[in-house]
Amino acid sequence: MLEFVLLSVVGIFFIVGLFGIVAPVIPSLPLAWLGIFIYTIFSQHENIGINIVIITGFIALFGVIVDLVSNILGAKLFGASMYGIVGSIIGGLAGFVVGSIFGAIIGSFVGAFVGEYTKRKLWKESLQAALGTIVGFILGSVFKIVLLITMAVIFIIALF
Repeated sequence: MLEFVLLSVVGIFFIVGLFGIVAPVIPSLPLAWLGIFIYTIFSQHENIGINIVIITGFIALFGVIVDLVSNILGAKLFGASMYGIVGSIIGGLAGFVVGSIFGAIIGSFVGAFVGEYTKRKLWKESLQAALGTIVGFILGSVFKIVLLITMAVIFIIALF
């Protein structure tokens, strides 16, 4: 019975973590790692040990770093200044509050555009920088999905 409850907790943490990939306020990979950690602490299963916790912990930490850097790199590669990056962050958070993931994407785009336009007063360059934030967000999200699946596969292989 305890095994079922613990596996359910891990599953819930992974599902919420999956939603967190596109929702900026939910720490997706750390949440999935927390599920593995809780399972390891409370289970009697000898296959999930400290080595799995450490490996998946490094994957989660790497994912957090990639998440932070991907939006900034995407914006920078498309020519954004700090105004565009800050605008993207503010717009993304405001958009998420108003309209979940689609609001976050639109808010991030609009925020980056407004931030860049405030600095440069050139709409084409501002539009390009705003597109860069979206590209960075999408690439970062895809990469986090790959890392989340990797963590799940490592956990499942170790479990059986």
